Amino acid sequence: MRIENIDHLGLVAGIIDELGLEDLTDKEIAPHSLEHVSTGQVVKAMILNAMGFLSAPLYLFSEFFESKAVSHLLGAGVEAKHLNDDRLGRGLDALYAVGITPFFLKVALQAVERFGIDIQQRHLDSTSISVSGEYPSEASSEASEPISITLTRGYSRDHRPDLKQFLMTLACSADGGVPLWLQVASGNASDSQQFATVMTSFQQNWTSEGVFVMDAAFYSAPNLKAVGNLGWISRVPQTLSAAKALIQGETAHLNELECEQADYRLWEMPQDYGGVAQRWILVECQSRQGDGQRAEATLAKQEKILHRQLKALSQQTFASKAEAIEAVMAFQDTLTLHHLAQVRVAPPVPKRGRKRTSPTHASSSGAGYCIEAQLERSENALEQVKRQQSRFILATNQLDTALWPADKVLSEYKNQQKVERGFRFLKDPLFFASSVFVKKPQRVEALALVMALTLLVYTLAERKLRQALAVQQQTVLNQRKRPTAKPTFRWIMQAFQGIHWVWIQGQWQISNLNDQRRLIIQLLGPPIERYYYALS
Repeated sequence: MRIENIDHLGLVAGIIDELGLEDLTDKEIAPHSLEHVSTGQVVKAMILNAMGFLSAPLYLFSEFFESKAVSHLLGAGVEAKHLNDDRLGRGLDALYAVGITPFFLKVALQAVERFGIDIQQRHLDSTSISVSGEYPSEASSEASEPISITLTRGYSRDHRPDLKQFLMTLACSADGGVPLWLQVASGNASDSQQFATVMTSFQQNWTSEGVFVMDAAFYSAPNLKAVGNLGWISRVPQTLSAAKALIQGETAHLNELECEQADYRLWEMPQDYGGVAQRWILVECQSRQGDGQRAEATLAKQEKILHRQLKALSQQTFASKAEAIEAVMAFQDTLTLHHLAQVRVAPPVPKRGRKRTSPTHASSSGAGYCIEAQLERSENALEQVKRQQSRFILATNQLDTALWPADKVLSEYKNQQKVERGFRFLKDPLFFASSVFVKKPQRVEALALVMALTLLVYTLAERKLRQALAVQQQTVLNQRKRPTAKPTFRWIMQAFQGIHWVWIQGQWQISNLNDQRRLIIQLLGPPIERYYYALS
């Protein structure tokens, strides 16, 4: 008897085949006569490894396939020993050589054509990926060849400032969250600067008109000017004074718009921030207004900082009473939810073991004035914080309110979670670990391409299954054993664990295919069926 595991890997392999990824890769990177497996097969193997549910490090690549139906998944004659770390490294080098972004673009174009993806609305976001180990910089003598990105420390979204990182930017379709564009940048690059570049490059390579949807990192005057007439929807950062005033202010002077989405209220006003004509839409989520605990926690955090600042101010000695009063008023002007009470300006009272700090304008004799004051919360501070937390502003340069009503702008922005969900998928320990390690920076960049290709395959599989369930009005059971027409592909893969090819009595037999598994295989079609119903 001989047993080989296939589990959910047949689903993944079938989607890769339908995408035509292996053939496209081998067209771009011609197979070498001395290699047992082509680069296309290596890429397919890496995606299978990434979705193998074992968090298998890439330096244990061949060990991952030792119990798998390798020749069935990758091609006749392919064995686990052929998928060693040397072959993996050469595959990553070959991918880097053809260009990360151009290669991914060709795959995405093929995916859109074969799976019929709507790309009118694209969601753009970036994230940092941590790397382990030391990598030479471009200026280092250790670097034997030029590298396009620098692995260095920057703002870490993973809260790992101790590790170096690189920045990954993705543009994904609103239709299924399928990634359409990949750009990899140095670890200290600013995501806000990447957005305008990605939007311009994307539009030069995709002929379809559409709208980009982004978070507040995009919204700056230079970016608005740089993208020109490209359509966009963006959240407005609350650090802007105009945005802060709108969020904190009353809405009586604004016309409230109709909103079909429960729990939301909308107001709109014209704006020309950065010299670009646009619409600002004030959004209020009514259910968040009642979150008193969250508002109280926010106030407490602010007060901790303000108390520290007030203490530092009270330890200063000023040359004159007028200067001390001026400093008090300047501090008061920075307060929005608090005020100073019991303010007293008087000569300093010496205390044993305590030394006051004096600014440059204090008298050299040591005589002067100090400030004593108490920080008090304004009467309506809690209500103001609750209002701020329930509101945000969306901006768009789509001025046609008939084509883009405020309600539609809000709906499209809420779909931003699709690209964010994609980043969570990539960082899930069940797929790619939170940090990666390969020998060279070039291979790190190539590995980012493999990560994006893995996400592409995942989203295509999930989208195809959901569409098939909707067309046939079918459901499958979710984790809670309840019927659903919108399962996650992650759950589907988990539900396929324990499927084997068994060689017994001179023939191969498949084990553990129940009714639900057969239904899913049928819905996904012939590219998947061949892995579960035919074995030569």
